[in-house]
Amino acid sequence: MAKPPHETDLTFLQLSEEDREDIIENIIDHIHGPPSDIVPPEHEAAYKPYDANWPQPSHSLPNDFIAWLSSSSFNDVEGSRGSWLTEVGREGAGFFLSLSPTLASKPNNPWQNIQVIGHCCRDNSVQSYQDGLVNLCGYAQHVFRGQPSRLFLHGLYLHGNLVEQWKFDRSGIYCFRSFDAQKEPGRLQCTMHDYRMMTDQELGMSELIKEDEKGRFVVLQDDAATSMEKLYLQGEPVHVSEDIVGEGTTCYLARMPDEDRWGYIVKFKWRRVSARQEEALLKLANGKNAKGIIKLHYDQAFSSTTELRQDHQRGPYRKLLGELDRNEECKDLKGKVNTPSKGKKGILDLTEETEDNFEDRTFVLVVTSPAGRPLQTFKNRLELLIVLRDAVKAHRSLFQDAKILHQDISGRNIIIVDAKNSGDSEGILIDLDAAIELAEASHTQRIFGTRLFMAIGTLKKRIRRYRYDLESFLYVFLWTIIANGEENLPQTSKLRQWSQGSWDDSARLKTSDMDKTNFEDILAEFTPKFHSFKPLARKLRELLFPVVDGELWTGTNGSLEATKELYDGIIGAFEDAMVYERGSAA
Repeated sequence: MAKPPHETDLTFLQLSEEDREDIIENIIDHIHGPPSDIVPPEHEAAYKPYDANWPQPSHSLPNDFIAWLSSSSFNDVEGSRGSWLTEVGREGAGFFLSLSPTLASKPNNPWQNIQVIGHCCRDNSVQSYQDGLVNLCGYAQHVFRGQPSRLFLHGLYLHGNLVEQWKFDRSGIYCFRSFDAQKEPGRLQCTMHDYRMMTDQELGMSELIKEDEKGRFVVLQDDAATSMEKLYLQGEPVHVSEDIVGEGTTCYLARMPDEDRWGYIVKFKWRRVSARQEEALLKLANGKNAKGIIKLHYDQAFSSTTELRQDHQRGPYRKLLGELDRNEECKDLKGKVNTPSKGKKGILDLTEETEDNFEDRTFVLVVTSPAGRPLQTFKNRLELLIVLRDAVKAHRSLFQDAKILHQDISGRNIIIVDAKNSGDSEGILIDLDAAIELAEASHTQRIFGTRLFMAIGTLKKRIRRYRYDLESFLYVFLWTIIANGEENLPQTSKLRQWSQGSWDDSARLKTSDMDKTNFEDILAEFTPKFHSFKPLARKLRELLFPVVDGELWTGTNGSLEATKELYDGIIGAFEDAMVYERGSAA
């Protein structure tokens, strides 16, 4: 028997302001609305309650909606896939269709069993339309993190009498139907029932990840010659994207059925159909024997968002206009709180159409090796130096041997691998999603990547050059030391300011901080543990930012001689620091 709705294992989502800002930034201009804001009842005359004996929605929606949804007679429906669970908060309630115990797996994460999400704003709250929608998106984040192979997700949003039916996928979020629950209580009843009777396909579920007595696994089905047929996934992913819209990348450590070592990485992602395939670049790099780059073993493409949406909501995106004015919505002229108007505004009223067209994405499974550790898990100073030196060597081999420019050097795109043999690379470059063949270099530049690690020229939208990636290595070096093995920088770090303001603001601030005198303020953030790295940091800054005609030079000399000199100089600087570390430890 399912748990009573008020006894769920799901904690009501209390989003911080930073969480809300991140969600809004992710979805703000990737929205589609229904063909019309409110579907007139006469257009849906056939929409009647399935069973007159079921409890009807209260006429005081939405305040009594949760009590109605919690009714045992409503939840006990033969043949349904689960029950509605609820979690009540100060200004609203989340409700979730969860698999029945007979269908559910036994996950540590209860979000793995959620089939449909919903949010209901209290009628006497000051929660704006946008606030409630962001809450709904927060639930979607949790579901996609718990179900990385999920194709799409249904959601229901109640704000006053307005009911909106939503779908979430990696190309955006879209409302495909809205109606007035007071005028059509039977429609609301039927909608809640229909969700519980949907098939896996209708709910956006995928059978890509399976489970047996040994754990969760993926079956690799491909005509290509490969010894891999089945890979088991380690319990928790090593990387999970927080975004709803975008690649939604999730990575797991994996192993062959007859092996104990977790030697592979299984990556799920939704790549842009218009983008160059990372898998193609990996095949090219592996074929050219580029050193220090991950090896591709398997890749397969599945559904696209265009196929999943069929003919629905694939026109130009809409963009949120901003929050509702709460003072106007919730207060009268005397300043007393009133019940908000029953005629709630919907998504079409609060968005405007943009010129940006629908961005199609394809779901992809990729298997690579080796499986390494995150950069910030370095065991000692010497290991960190070796790893960064090897990563620069890998970048050089990718650039000069395979004629590929990485373009996205960051702390997350360098992993540590325990070398099996002398001479094996311990610093491996991963993630070629943003990489490009030199022969296909574009003259139209867009800014992408992690702002903290972006080169000054990148922030200024200049054509990408190899030196910009080498500049990013300096920022990775500084971040790793100042963060001291943690994911986040100290609150007082100057490096935090590099991610604030406009792109031009970041470029100006970085240019100022790379000045010889100002750079010492950054070195002052090194803890005593890393004081021995200060000479290396100064040398890297000097190599990357020479003074030309009295100005700090941030350009690129692309001649063969200058390219060799810069790579040799940076690699040599790391090797000199390695010699010092070995001598200090002796």
